[in-house]
Amino acid sequence: MRTIYLQFREAAEKYNRRPIARWKRKKRWHSLSYQKFLKKVDLLSGGFRKEGIKEGDRVAIMSENCPEWLMTDLALNKIGAVSVPIHITSNRPFIEYIVKDSMSGFFIVSEKVLKKHEETIKEIARNFKVAVIRRDAPFFSRSADEADMDVNAASAIGLREELGKEYLDFDNLLSREYSDEPAADGKLASLIYTSGTTGDPKGVMLTNENFLTNAFGAMEKIKVFPRDVFLSFLPLSHVLERLAGSYVPILSGAEVAYAPDIKELARSFSEVKPTIFTGVPKIFENSYEKIRAKLEKSNPLIKKFFYYSLNKKSPAFARALADKFLYAKIRKSFGGRLRFAISGGAAINERIIKFFRKIGVKIVEGYGLTETSPIVAMNTLLESRIGSVGRPLPGVEIKIAPDKEILVKGKSVMSGYWNKEEMTGTHFTEDGWFKTGDLGFLDRENFLTIIGRKKEMIVTTNGKNISPEKVEAIINLNPLVSQCLVTGHKKPYLACLIVPEYDRIKEKYGADCDLEKCLADEMEEINNHLMSHERIKKIAVIGSSFTVEAGELTPTLKVRRSVIEHKYRREIERLY
Repeated sequence: MRTIYLQFREAAEKYNRRPIARWKRKKRWHSLSYQKFLKKVDLLSGGFRKEGIKEGDRVAIMSENCPEWLMTDLALNKIGAVSVPIHITSNRPFIEYIVKDSMSGFFIVSEKVLKKHEETIKEIARNFKVAVIRRDAPFFSRSADEADMDVNAASAIGLREELGKEYLDFDNLLSREYSDEPAADGKLASLIYTSGTTGDPKGVMLTNENFLTNAFGAMEKIKVFPRDVFLSFLPLSHVLERLAGSYVPILSGAEVAYAPDIKELARSFSEVKPTIFTGVPKIFENSYEKIRAKLEKSNPLIKKFFYYSLNKKSPAFARALADKFLYAKIRKSFGGRLRFAISGGAAINERIIKFFRKIGVKIVEGYGLTETSPIVAMNTLLESRIGSVGRPLPGVEIKIAPDKEILVKGKSVMSGYWNKEEMTGTHFTEDGWFKTGDLGFLDRENFLTIIGRKKEMIVTTNGKNISPEKVEAIINLNPLVSQCLVTGHKKPYLACLIVPEYDRIKEKYGADCDLEKCLADEMEEINNHLMSHERIKKIAVIGSSFTVEAGELTPTLKVRRSVIEHKYRREIERLY
């Protein structure tokens, strides 16, 4: 199997004049062609070599999504070095743990990260080299057509003095001379640390073969065209965006547009008009809730007609009319050119997928883990079963263990955990199947359905096995609920911690309402959509949101159950 860099170079030579990357700086969008991007990667790899980086060395990357992230990744891959992504929302202990555990000797950070973690980065810079990606660096402050590929040495020196002597300027790494020798055939491509939802973070060792097998398998499942434009906003430090939002498009000749700020995602959709993007369930849930909120405030006749048109029994002319005047506006909020969106990272509620499908927004749900590079199975545009995560990717085998755990085999399965040989062994069966830790089943047509996370399954005292994720997905659909966490393991019933949507509660019940009573009334309605053993008996209102910064959410917005349960243990105790 060839390296990621070599596959990229082949694509760059094929699609040389087509745009590969688009980014926004100083309120303007800029773009770069495959040809020029390849040259930048080669210049950067030469700079890395001059700094002493060689095959097998680990290099940490901590930056928001940007062209330099991808450029760094490919340049390191060319010389056989190993990229070690770190989420920009990580706290100091997590950053220090990854740097130490991976034994990284070089650190690439963005200016934004440097400002946020200045003390930590300064401490790291004492031990090894740190290069800073500047938002308004010389090359990126001008359009691609105006930019000279050589670095302005005087400007680079000035920037380095401004940053501090302990730091290198990223642009200054672009060597004037680089070797055009073939890329090193290093097996290990990246160390990606797990988010730690079920224990300490582990460095997942992913090879060139892992990534490329997965990327080409995904491209075989769903065709990506050179005319496609991907909007990238999930963190590139997460394996899903790295594969589906980075490697897949650049190997297909497509373009990647980097959203400057997830808080301004609506503007990015409007300006970029993507044809494909990767999201997590929370993105689609938020969009669904905003649509419902607007409908509640709209003319009663429009609201009634909208829901009538969604009914299967409604006549064709009603659906056509709704599509032209109502559905089209919703599609326009995603840019108006969307072919499909990919949902991953967690289970998405079936009602969300069905709703968006009816209005012409196709959401493709898949399943995977960091350890599987990441895609194990996915639905496609032509073969899709709502409620399932699709059929296995080409080259991936799935087997269900007697206890319903999903077991996986294939060339996209990791080579192991970094510096944890004993732990690696415990995650594989004797005959080489990777134990995912998820429970599920395969139907007669080989579609995979996920039941829940093995370690997170709630078993009540009456012997019922319940997936909290499934119940939480239904509760979160209520517009008055911002976030929730279901508890009840080894208890007689389920209870729930709720973070309210205060403004919407005030709109419905008034400013002086009793929050717990109002939400208890809402929970009675929610319980109608749950099975008897899944129903919530008691609730507790939580005043502050679960956040990534507090360690309560992963970078892809999955709840860290153990962290939240420990923090609110007293509130939970009072529910039983």
